[in-house]
Amino acid sequence: MTTPYRQWRSASAFLIGSVLISASLAAAQRPTPPPKQAIDTITNDLEQLMKIEFVVAGSKRAQDPRDVASFVSVVTAADIKEHGYRTLADVLRTLPGFYVSNDRNYSYIGVRGFSRPGDWNSRILLLLNGLRTNDNVYDLAYIGEEFSVDVDLIERVEVIRGPGSALYGSNALFAVINVVTKSGGSLAGGELSTTAASFGTYAGRASYGRAFANDLEFLVSATYSDGKGRNLFYPEFNAPLTNNGVANGDDHEGFHKILVTASKGDFSFQANTLSREKGVPTGQYATIFGDNRTRTTDELSLASVSFDRALSNGASVSTRLHAGRYWYLGEYPYTDLPPNQDEVLGEWWGMDVDAARKIGSHQFLTFGAEYQDNFKQIQKNFDPEPYVLYTDVSGRSARWGVFAQDEIKLAEPVMLYAGARLDHYEGFGYAASPRLALIYTPSPKTTFKALAGRAFRAPNEFELHFEALGYKANPLLEPEHIETLELIAQHFVGGGVQISASAFRNRLTGLTDQLLDPADSLVRFVNLGDIRARGLELALEVNRGHGSSGQLSYSLQRTEERTTGTALTNSPGQIVQLQLRSALARLGAIAALDAQYMSARRTLAGNSANGHTLTNLSLFAPKALGRFDLSAALYNVFDTRYGDPVGDGYVQDVIRQDGRNVRVRATLHY
Repeated sequence: MTTPYRQWRSASAFLIGSVLISASLAAAQRPTPPPKQAIDTITNDLEQLMKIEFVVAGSKRAQDPRDVASFVSVVTAADIKEHGYRTLADVLRTLPGFYVSNDRNYSYIGVRGFSRPGDWNSRILLLLNGLRTNDNVYDLAYIGEEFSVDVDLIERVEVIRGPGSALYGSNALFAVINVVTKSGGSLAGGELSTTAASFGTYAGRASYGRAFANDLEFLVSATYSDGKGRNLFYPEFNAPLTNNGVANGDDHEGFHKILVTASKGDFSFQANTLSREKGVPTGQYATIFGDNRTRTTDELSLASVSFDRALSNGASVSTRLHAGRYWYLGEYPYTDLPPNQDEVLGEWWGMDVDAARKIGSHQFLTFGAEYQDNFKQIQKNFDPEPYVLYTDVSGRSARWGVFAQDEIKLAEPVMLYAGARLDHYEGFGYAASPRLALIYTPSPKTTFKALAGRAFRAPNEFELHFEALGYKANPLLEPEHIETLELIAQHFVGGGVQISASAFRNRLTGLTDQLLDPADSLVRFVNLGDIRARGLELALEVNRGHGSSGQLSYSLQRTEERTTGTALTNSPGQIVQLQLRSALARLGAIAALDAQYMSARRTLAGNSANGHTLTNLSLFAPKALGRFDLSAALYNVFDTRYGDPVGDGYVQDVIRQDGRNVRVRATLHY
């Protein structure tokens, strides 16, 4: 077991080394100004540091990240291409305070020390162009290969940390993540992309987009991928009857994705569909180990039509009509007969209305309402042959919410944000979500933020009504609530260097967990958790020009059960993240490095998943040979052996992750 001292020593060594590398990069790339030019100006600093990326998820309108009432991160399309990110999970794991774990079926987000093993990311709100993607049965948010859109079609990822329920309602406990896709005009033609990667993985994408003179714009894209996966060894199954612990060909994964967007004038349309099948090689839920019939299939389809109009004097109005469908099938073999099947079907439609109005010269009001009708919420479990039905739960529910946020300029450098939302759910009634923020900007280079808020997560349909052998429903389940306090400081040092710091304190009450009822020995979901988290996040960004840049962040956090003081499972105390990028002028390419140190995490059984460092290298050559983008990436360069804690239903306490692997890609523009 790694001791706290050794964890701190490893993190410190990684942090010091990273600082020295970043400092060297900054010194090496320091430009020599012309003799008659001022050495440093505020304007040059702000323009030179980063290309300012406006975000819309912070207040449902375009804002400079410094004006958003949150610690904001923005990852661009250029970042994704140059660093070789394969999934949304790859993007998120590079951000301060974020980490990702995987059970060889799904990827799970951890934020500021909170990631319950086996959770479905239901405490994160994931948006696609502002549209909620969390389904209406599990409230899950896909971030791995099962994410709705090919990452090559992402224009930017907006990450708004902290409670977002004051604007968005349920699920926005720890963060709101808005994925913005590319427009047809930005594609300006067609793309054909082919990929080959380790473990017998191949993929292809075809996209076409264009903007026309009559204000019509459209994009259509399709992606297909198939992979054999690794042959894996699990010592927990190391016996002759279970193939000596080796799972051969059970880790396969295949998917296809389609995205269509169109706009004309104030109207826009988007539709996307995903179908993904993943083999489960871990013997989960006491299934037959090594049986390649163990698999899950996920399908998610979303569609929306929107109207957005800007009015005079800063006012605007927008409305969206949307619908979604989620289907899940889990196949679990326990005998030689056809596998037992879990089947879930959710269908819904909804409508959102937002408006904004400027009041005088010192006030800006945003308000709106939304409604969602979950007209189909079906959960089944059965044996197909001979047919035996164990679970058949069919439900329907509806929810609505109204919100308002007022931005008041108290003085020239001081802005007050005050917002609140009221939601109503069938079953438990009302939930109120207030938020306050004070932003002080003494100069264009410096920003201070003080934030306080409250958010909630409504119990989902699975937690409320699922019944099966050994399980029972709990329709009286209450929402979870989080209360947060946060202080943020951001300063442009000068010459393309920015430093940021955030200190936070969270308290999560009514945490949903499974508990055995001694009266009947059945398991049900109950509200029994009381969690406290405290932490500090530090970030350094350097962009000295000449095609080189770097980011370094350090997160120190403690997340624990409030009554016992016990550290939460799957909660690292320290995370260090480093990204470096450098243009190789002679090769016409860009080289990038990503490294992440994560300290040890406690497992469900009370053991320790040891701390580890991962390093990835990538090379990106845009417009090589005229029309081709070529890229190659090497992941887990040093073949680090590490694993992630997992939840209930596994013999394993920790699931080992991939060692060294590669990916190459070619994209033709026409």
